[in-house]
Amino acid sequence: MISDKEGKAGANGVNEEGAPESSAESAAREAAEAEAKAQREQARKEKEAFEKLEKQRVWRSARVPLVVALVTVLVYETFENMHDVSAVVGMFFSVLKPVFIGIAFAFIANMPMRFLETRVFKRWKICSLKRAVCQLLAMLFILLIVAAMLFLIIPRIAGSVVALANGMDGYIESLTAWGSGLWDRLNLNPGVEERIQSVVQTILAQLDELLSALVAGAAKFTVSIASTLVDVFFAAIISIYALFNKEKLIFQAKKVVVAIFSERRAERILDVSTRTNQALNHYFYGMIIECTILGTLCFIAMTIFGFPYALLISVVVGVTQIVPIIGPWVSALFGALIILVSDPSRVIWFIVLVLVVQQIEANVFYPRVVGSAVGLSGIWVMIAVLLGSGLFGIVGIVLCVPVMAVLYTLVSEWVNRRVEEKRFAAGMRKTPPTEEEIEGMTEK
Repeated sequence: MISDKEGKAGANGVNEEGAPESSAESAAREAAEAEAKAQREQARKEKEAFEKLEKQRVWRSARVPLVVALVTVLVYETFENMHDVSAVVGMFFSVLKPVFIGIAFAFIANMPMRFLETRVFKRWKICSLKRAVCQLLAMLFILLIVAAMLFLIIPRIAGSVVALANGMDGYIESLTAWGSGLWDRLNLNPGVEERIQSVVQTILAQLDELLSALVAGAAKFTVSIASTLVDVFFAAIISIYALFNKEKLIFQAKKVVVAIFSERRAERILDVSTRTNQALNHYFYGMIIECTILGTLCFIAMTIFGFPYALLISVVVGVTQIVPIIGPWVSALFGALIILVSDPSRVIWFIVLVLVVQQIEANVFYPRVVGSAVGLSGIWVMIAVLLGSGLFGIVGIVLCVPVMAVLYTLVSEWVNRRVEEKRFAAGMRKTPPTEEEIEGMTEK
């Protein structure tokens, strides 16, 4: 360190004795001043680094208790004000309904658009014109399907429901006469006969109420269509913009994730998002084709054998197939009840026909169409359906299986990774597990 006296002397170009300073002495003095300045700067940086590390240590030690306390308060306040929270959440989703509808429509339309871009127009150079043409064709394809449903299938289904409801009295009388003849042939105990007749009458009364509710619901739905046109219009605009700029939107979303989270967490979040998107695409693509095939097979078989209300029952069979395990049973029961009241002598043959059609679809078409897109065992599918229906209703039922498939894969990978790391630490394997190895173990 240079003293104040030396610094003043050096500044005047003289040494301590007052003699003029030589060039060597001047260079030595400047070097000493530079070294002292560097030492002071280094000391300042070390102090700042220490203070920063101390703040991070304090934050890390207090972060978990603070987060737990915050979550506890939020959960408590949510349950204490559940009515107000539900109203606010409902209003939020109601306001943003066009956004959600537009995202859902863009997700569905992206399947044919991606097929057109990668298969039909794959030799066309990537440009805005290619995207616009493929998007237009995909939108027209979806609109044609919707128009066919609105103007061809739904009116016939509504007519079948109205005819079934109007003829319910005659169907009940014929069913009662058929049942009376059956009781006479079976020669049942009067107590058993009375009990069975009571159960049948209860079922018929509930079915009559259900059909009346369906007719009223169809009329109400027709009236409410006019009130949703504005939402559909904005949803269409949002879906068009989202599809045309999907790469840009995805890139922006990735930037937000990278900016908020650490590199490791951001990479994990993006990986989970990619897997979820792939699972949803594969699942819905396969299920749409599968539901169409099953409904078509059921309609053809019912038409060939002359069953009544073939279109109505076939549409229900195809639509309910999107709900695993429960859907086929619900559709078979629904069709059996309709056949029971309209043509009771053929209800057993209808059940046999539905079972045969479902077996053909499950063993011939399902493995080739859906394949291993889900890869869940029956028990996990059942758990997923129960959780999804209980927590989120219809949306939960539709999304539960692919989401459960992603969660199952992630948990399996974590378990396999932990087991192999412990085996490596115990000396049971020579090298640590790799990501490729963990993914291979999960696929098995």
